[in-house]
Amino acid sequence: MKEWLLSFLLSVLIFSNQAIAQSRHPEVPRISAEMAYYKYKTGKVILVDAMDQRTFAKKHILGSISLPNDGARDIERIRNMEIPFPKDTEFIVYCE
Repeated sequence: MKEWLLSFLLSVLIFSNQAIAQSRHPEVPRISAEMAYYKYKTGKVILVDAMDQRTFAKKHILGSISLPNDGARDIERIRNMEIPFPKDTEFIVYCE
């Protein structure tokens, strides 16, 4: 289960970072901050902070997990997490 999650999250992080930076991928789903907040309040999403570790330490959304797209370290973070990830869980990746 964690290996599937790992592959999914890393692909989302990589694709999201590229899409946001280049803004040439209109197919990347985006939601408003209000909708993200609503989904967060329902407890049915997992928030993934894609900012670097220093920024995450200074500011992040309470309850989010840090996966700054740094390869092997992200893999280790996921392996060490004790968070259950049901297959129907939605992930919201955010950055600056």
